Amino acid sequence: MILLVKHINRCLIISLLTLIMCFPFSFQNAVFSQISFDHYIDVGNNNVSQGVYTDFSTRVLVQSGSNRVSSGALLSFSNAQKNIFSAYFLSFSREIYERNHPINIEGFYLCKPFSEDLREFNVGFIADYRNKHFGFNLGFNSRLYSFTRAAKLKYNIPDSVSTRVWVPINLMYQLSYFQPLNKKMLLEVRVTDFNTYTILQETNPMILTKFTYTLNDKIQFYSELCYMQAGLLNIRVNYFGYYLRGGVLWQIK
Repeated sequence: MILLVKHINRCLIISLLTLIMCFPFSFQNAVFSQISFDHYIDVGNNNVSQGVYTDFSTRVLVQSGSNRVSSGALLSFSNAQKNIFSAYFLSFSREIYERNHPINIEGFYLCKPFSEDLREFNVGFIADYRNKHFGFNLGFNSRLYSFTRAAKLKYNIPDSVSTRVWVPINLMYQLSYFQPLNKKMLLEVRVTDFNTYTILQETNPMILTKFTYTLNDKIQFYSELCYMQAGLLNIRVNYFGYYLRGGVLWQIK
């Protein structure tokens, strides 16, 4: 438990320090900004986790006018993964208006040191639009897989051999349906190939159901059930995994 608390504090500190160092204007204008914390826990299983896994995420979001900066980190606990610190996310978004319709444009960076030997890096852009009942997200990312220097020494890989694999373009999409259940509860059904720390290939969508409960104007609780497949557009659809998520979004300002 003490080790878990230390890792959680590390995630939160990393998120805060990144926002301060990379986007100091957000904190200089913090008096006029909206600051939120988003924490959640996942419990799930998939074909490579070697049993049940648990993830913990913490994100810091700072919004000033039409601009928003988000920074987050993910801790993973599973039998298949040695690295507890498994992902880091950073994004900047801006809301614009096209024919009086709000559209959010976001650029992001995602780093996943998911093993001692291999790292995954992603950069991308995505736009999203939402009305009362439907939401649409469309964008792309570029992905790079790279062996660490320690792995090159471990496996005696010479510098002349390339240890990187670049995926130049991957389509990102999301289709959401929203249905208010009452004044405080909202149901969302979503088909997508990405989440905060996960970007799948176009043919591997996730099917997700989310419930959001608004306690007051500062606190929201939410739960998600997600089913991941190995390929929807292939001839055969193979089961890949699922997760159950519980989280809280806390707006402190």
